[in-house]
Amino acid sequence: MKVLALNGSARAGKGVTARLLAALASGLAQGGAQVRVMEVARLKVAPCLACLKCMLKTPGLCAQHDDMEQIYPALQGADLLVLATPVYTDSMSAQLKAVMDRCICTMQPYLTQGPDGRVRHPAQWSMPGKMLLVSTASFPEPATFAPLVATFRAQAANFFSQPLAELCVPGSIALQMEPHRLEPHLELLSQAGGLLARGGAIPLPLLMAINRPPLSVDEYLEIGRRYEDICRQRLAT
Repeated sequence: MKVLALNGSARAGKGVTARLLAALASGLAQGGAQVRVMEVARLKVAPCLACLKCMLKTPGLCAQHDDMEQIYPALQGADLLVLATPVYTDSMSAQLKAVMDRCICTMQPYLTQGPDGRVRHPAQWSMPGKMLLVSTASFPEPATFAPLVATFRAQAANFFSQPLAELCVPGSIALQMEPHRLEPHLELLSQAGGLLARGGAIPLPLLMAINRPPLSVDEYLEIGRRYEDICRQRLAT
């Protein structure tokens, strides 16, 4: 299995998103998968221009020339696409959204109606057949992920990919204050990666354990007060 993992965090290799993705990638690699991690924040990817040249003038090829030219061949060679992103204003990061928007060049201008009854554009070339979401959020409630998960599933459908799972760990503000609280979840993510690499699925009990908040709301708020104190100190200087 060939895996392309896009780290969409604006902080690139720092922060909770990077730790979650690293744990999953480690499990995938140990299970025999070939894993390539690309940090989108370190690349230059301009927004889609909606010029439609990729559909009408140079089918399948974007008119813009930037670091998406590194991402396109990686997408074409991957079996699994992992999207890793923190929740920003109820969606994925701007960096990762730009990448996904630029994948419109995979689509033909024509219209087709799928088995679900939804009208979509047929594909010019194929995205990875499977997609997986890895995410964290500042706030402690799992409901924080609902809009992002809906977007992820819609994108998978539009690109004719199978959404395997959403691995979402909330409470990143507190988890950065007390990083050890994340360790059990990292081990679970590594287990999930190994299972996926060996051709299996993530069992529901494991999926539920990964998505279980590491902290209660009360624990989160207690740690969060220390975070607020640090913010006040910085504002006072």
